[in-house]
Amino acid sequence: MATHETTCGDMVSTDADLVAAVLAGSHERYGALVKRYKSLVTSYAYSRVNQRELAEDLAQETFVRGFIALDHLKKPSAFSAWLLSIAHNVCIDYLRNKSRTVSLEVHSEKDSKGEIVLESRNERTAVERVAQEEMRDKILAAIDALGEEYRVTLMLRHVGGLSCEEISESLGVSLGTVTSRLSRAHRLLRERLAKFMEPDK
Repeated sequence: MATHETTCGDMVSTDADLVAAVLAGSHERYGALVKRYKSLVTSYAYSRVNQRELAEDLAQETFVRGFIALDHLKKPSAFSAWLLSIAHNVCIDYLRNKSRTVSLEVHSEKDSKGEIVLESRNERTAVERVAQEEMRDKILAAIDALGEEYRVTLMLRHVGGLSCEEISESLGVSLGTVTSRLSRAHRLLRERLAKFMEPDK
């Protein structure tokens, strides 16, 4: 599959092949993994911070951490899921170190301290934007609260765009397990977010 294989001449390298090569000393082969998953990791980081340049920086940090910890990867075939877990932790570390609200808008104006600047000329729009940001934060918090197996499966499906069959192959679990995890993850999210949809009493 294109997501997990790289063609080099007549040879096809899987994630596991590349990981093995890097661990054997061919560090340059890590570049193939970076190229393969750069878009996925950057997209995930962007979904958390909503700033393209920052997302690219966080993606770079993810790949650096991945390279350093590669010998701790127990299942090389599950590299993509493992990498997304690292990306998740990188983003969480960044957000925890920044005591500010992340803007939902790509081009939101910010002052020198990183705080969101709301345009007073359109107060209604500003209020709506804040409400959207608050809901986005609640959704992300609900996802963060899921067990890692559910969170990674969700990220591979909705951020990575992988099919259930591809996720099954990547994680080394049955197709039934993937569909079951997705179903349960969606149900847990609905339950946790339901209270936010109720009108204030």
